[in-house]
Amino acid sequence: MIRGDRIEDDGGSAIYIAQFGKLRTLAARSALLIQDPGVPFPSLNELNLLAWLAQAQRVASYTRQFHPDPMLTMTIVHCAGTLDAMGIRLPSLAIYNPSVRPAYG
Repeated sequence: MIRGDRIEDDGGSAIYIAQFGKLRTLAARSALLIQDPGVPFPSLNELNLLAWLAQAQRVASYTRQFHPDPMLTMTIVHCAGTLDAMGIRLPSLAIYNPSVRPAYG
């Protein structure tokens, strides 16, 4: 969904398409690389986004700044809520991935 792949669902796809489309736009504006659908391996920036989404699903995410761009942080929180609403819970291992580094200094 981060890359724009579609998933099969019961008709609620407009919500995730809009939320994740906004996430891709804001990530690109912040120079975060999101690869095209079908690329077999995630970029470091995609791993960061997944970690931030997993954290937002588990903490009071409105108190956490994931990125200096407040719109990107807010969109991460919204996307995490969308995933929750769809019954998709990212594994906690995504938060602790040792290869993930902060995307900003």
